[in-house]
This record gives sequence, C-alpha cells and structure tokens, in this order.
Amino acid sequence: MAALDSLSLFTSLGLSEQKARETLKNSALSAQLREAATQQTLGSTIDKATGILLYGLASRLRDTRRLSFLVSYIASKKIHTEPQLSAALEYVRSHPLDPIDTVDFERECGVGVIVTPEQIEEAVEAAINRHRPQLLVERYHFNMGLLMGEARAVLKWADGKMIKNEVDMQVLHLLGPKLEADLEKKF
Repeated sequence: MAALDSLSLFTSLGLSEQKARETLKNSALSAQLREAATQQTLGSTIDKATGILLYGLASRLRDTRRLSFLVSYIASKKIHTEPQLSAALEYVRSHPLDPIDTVDFERECGVGVIVTPEQIEEAVEAAINRHRPQLLVERYHFNMGLLMGEARAVLKWADGKMIKNEVDMQVLHLLGPKLEADLEKKF
C-alpha cells in the first residue's frame, strides 16, 4: 500500500508513471523525494514545475540536513528555475557548516533576480548579430545552441525555454521559413 501511495504522490509532482515507478525502485531517492514532497511549507497541491524541482533536489542533494532549508526556498518560489537549483545545490555542497549565510546564499542563487522578456530579446539579438554572416550562409544548419549559450552567459538566471523560443523567433525572422535545402542533412 505504501508503494501505491508513493506512486500517486510522485505522479502528483509531475513525474510520468514510468519515472515514478523507476524512482520507487531506488529506496534512498524515494525516501528523500517523499520527505521533500511532504514538507509543511509546500501546502496541499504542488504544481508540476515545483514537483520537477523537488525531484531534482531529492535526486542530487547529498547533505540531507539541508533538505528543509532548500524545500522552503522552492515552496516560496524564491528558487524556481533549474539554474537556481543547481546553484543552490552547489552552494550547500561548498558551504557544509552551519549556519548558512542566507544573504550570500540568495545572491549566489539568483534569488529575487528578475529577467525580463526585453532583456532576453536584447541578449539573443546581440548573439545573432555577432554571428549574422555565418548564420546567413549556413542558415538552419548553423548551431543554434551557440546563440542560446551566448544569451545564457549574459543572463545567467533566464529561463532556458524563453531563450530558446526567442532564438527560434529571431532566426525565423532573419532567415524566413526553412527551404528544402535547409531540411537536407549536413555532411
């Protein structure tokens, strides 16, 4: 019965049923995810984005003493992106002694940093302008990851999905729709 309860708990976090079943096979991960998901600070319903962050936390956190501390940041949406979670995990790994300096922690994890769509647009535009000649020659065979990486380097805390969407939109605007030659495999 406990496995069934955990299965429904894990799927309610946004995990697919298959991923939830795989998680149940790992007793240490299951216990940590169950502990993270049942913290009082989370409330009764957990949205998928929060659930995915909790799974990332449970699967990567080594110092379980920090679980409640990090869950509280996720629950309050102070940590709401994967890059912030990665920074938070790195911070607690490199600062094992109590107490945690919350001001330093929040600065290092991008807590309170707001990245606007305009900032993303500007960063992507600058990256495209740096590579415009090569883009015009290679068209859709150009490595778009390079553009996304450059924008991410400028805007460390930006949502990667928003950056990708902006790159796609600006490249489409610059190059127009894909031509038959763009669909051919590059050798």
